[in-house]
Amino acid sequence: MPIRFSPESEEVLRRAQVEASASGLLWPRSEHLLLALLADPLSAEALAALGADPARVAQQTRDYLASPAAGARPGRDAALHRRLWRWLFPPVPRDVALIQRRAAVHVLLSARSDITPLDLLVALFRAADQRRPAPRTLEVGGDPYRRARTTVAHPMDSLRRAGATTTALLRYVAHGEAPGEPPAAPALAPDALVEVHILNDDYTTMEFVVAVLRDDFGLAERVAADLTRRVHHDGIGTLGTYRYGDVEPVRQRVEERALRQGYPLKVMIVPVLDVAAG
Repeated sequence: MPIRFSPESEEVLRRAQVEASASGLLWPRSEHLLLALLADPLSAEALAALGADPARVAQQTRDYLASPAAGARPGRDAALHRRLWRWLFPPVPRDVALIQRRAAVHVLLSARSDITPLDLLVALFRAADQRRPAPRTLEVGGDPYRRARTTVAHPMDSLRRAGATTTALLRYVAHGEAPGEPPAAPALAPDALVEVHILNDDYTTMEFVVAVLRDDFGLAERVAADLTRRVHHDGIGTLGTYRYGDVEPVRQRVEERALRQGYPLKVMIVPVLDVAAG
């Protein structure tokens, strides 16, 4: 199955190139890709659901690109030969190409064909988790008689501090769960019977699901693998019927384990209706 960019993703990449040209660069960087994604309706909606203000993030990104912290252009105090060399042979940013490859691999593993802007956004967040740029303190000389010091932080750092983390984004994209709106737990007695379901998503690996079913739910390796394939193809898989008091701690432990690994795996508990009582 050929992997291709959706029309919306092609527009995002085109807009990122325009942003890079406006910054005086030949190739876009991850900050230009973030600006382009902020203009995409679905990506902006996802970030807004995580508590971020897309307009404010866009302004922070432009401020970062205009600051010396971005390192987009050599300073005036740089040696002439260094400035000339950078002008003749500008560095090629590799982060955007890496983000595109990661998005393509994810789409391939999830048995899809089109790379969407949300795929690029998730890949951008994951790449930023590995880079973790540190904020820098710069001197701003607006007034020649007064010099102020300000902190210029990378926009992805600002998003993390606001709660827009990679795991929060994955939970929203996969299951529509915003960080401030955790799903309400069912008010059930410990002895109540419930059905336990595993929900499919495009980000949790099949190997991790098999390990969870084996380690936390006690399924045999072959049974866990068969159920994982069923979840992948049908979108949901039923583990069986349990007592609520026994399975609720397991559900919490599984989802916490998944989040630590960066997966938005969701385990759903549904009360069993008492047909005789009804």
